[in-house]
Amino acid sequence: MFTLLLLWSMLILPWFILIPLRSYQVKRFFPGGVFGALLLTVVFQMADALDWWKVTRTIPLFTNITSFVYGLFLVGTIVILYFTYGHFWRYFITNLVVDAFLAFLVSPWFEYLGIYELHRIHPLGVYGITTILSVLIYWYMKWQDGVMAK
Repeated sequence: MFTLLLLWSMLILPWFILIPLRSYQVKRFFPGGVFGALLLTVVFQMADALDWWKVTRTIPLFTNITSFVYGLFLVGTIVILYFTYGHFWRYFITNLVVDAFLAFLVSPWFEYLGIYELHRIHPLGVYGITTILSVLIYWYMKWQDGVMAK
């Protein structure tokens, strides 16, 4: 029961974080958050095919991904972009810290709760994947800024 409540909370509660932020800035960075969530969805599909990890508990509508992707990760990406975009090193270091927290503290906790199990990947591999994703998200936002400027 606790795990199911946690999964739903990770999907719904993070969205409330966006309420006090300036809406035009949230709209500006929303595509970056969606891009990141879509990239992470592809990573989850690869992980399933390559047996990197196995999602063992999820909520309806999600089969082999966790609700974390379209809740906490998407909103977290928007918030990080909101506060750091335009300063690559600030953005990158923030992501290094957040990704380390997720890979080395949250991931083992999720395994303990039975949300997923790491199989053929180490938490350091998860850290590497999320770090690469953060750089791709930043490049996407730079590209989008160029497109919107035209």
